[in-house]
Amino acid sequence: MREAVATGVYAAARTLARPHWPGYGEAPPPTRRDLSPVSVAGVTRSVSWTGTLARRLGQRRGRASGGALWAGRVRLALRLVNLLVALATLASALAVLASDLRVSGYREHYGDALWFVALYAAVQGVMLVGFARDGRLVPWLALSKAVAAYLFLVGFTQFWPYWREWTPARYVYQLFEWGEERQVGLMALVFLGRGAFNTLNATYFTAPWWRRLRVRRPLLGRTVTAAPMAATVFFVWTFLALQREEARTFSSEAQDVARLVYESLDCDAVRAHAGTTTTDLRQRGERRYEVRIAYGCALTRVLVRAEDGRIGKVAGPQLQCCREGS
Repeated sequence: MREAVATGVYAAARTLARPHWPGYGEAPPPTRRDLSPVSVAGVTRSVSWTGTLARRLGQRRGRASGGALWAGRVRLALRLVNLLVALATLASALAVLASDLRVSGYREHYGDALWFVALYAAVQGVMLVGFARDGRLVPWLALSKAVAAYLFLVGFTQFWPYWREWTPARYVYQLFEWGEERQVGLMALVFLGRGAFNTLNATYFTAPWWRRLRVRRPLLGRTVTAAPMAATVFFVWTFLALQREEARTFSSEAQDVARLVYESLDCDAVRAHAGTTTTDLRQRGERRYEVRIAYGCALTRVLVRAEDGRIGKVAGPQLQCCREGS
């Protein structure tokens, strides 16, 4: 009897002393002492790969956010330049329109057409609002500016002497006229501003279009994107070549003679020789100069060539003389 009671008490005590694990009958979880290097190797390797992947993803996100920030700044800078150009051009057109309406003889002197000046001002207003709002019209506006610049530059040699007098943006061009002796300001405005800048401007704002083309038709897409870059290089090269040519062929003495000849022209001579070109020799001190005068109502040009081959030239409209003779 005593032995049976002792056996029962021992069994009960053993049951109470046994730990109650979540899964009764299973092996207890290992303690810190049981975690040998062999048992934690897999966990360590997993944590290492997870950390590397997180770092790489973070780097990619950082580069993406940096690229987006840079692209946003470039777009903002280009928009601001376009806004300033449109604002200056619109101000010049409005000043021309006001002068045509209020200043006696101004419209006749420049030969302005009111409808053209008003249309020009309206176009610049659309440019100003479009780039300010940064809407869907921006790519089309940038592309239209580039096309207009190309059309202007194709006939630059014949068109430029007349356009600088007729354009409602004449006051913008006058800001870049740094004297008759040097044309570097105007050439920079024409070739670097209208040519190179408008090309890069249109290329940037139409990027979604040609990127899709490069994905669908890689060869055609690369050709399309290479053409603007080649055009930009051409405009910069042309500007530098013209500056070298001007420095080589320009003569300040011939320029002074050309200015004197132009200022000495009277209306009788302009009306008598309108549409013709005359050539004669003029002497100033001990030097002789060849003087060529191309008479015209819209534009009269004086070209003077010195003995060493360098030249000077002056041009301007003579509408007042032609109106008096009509």
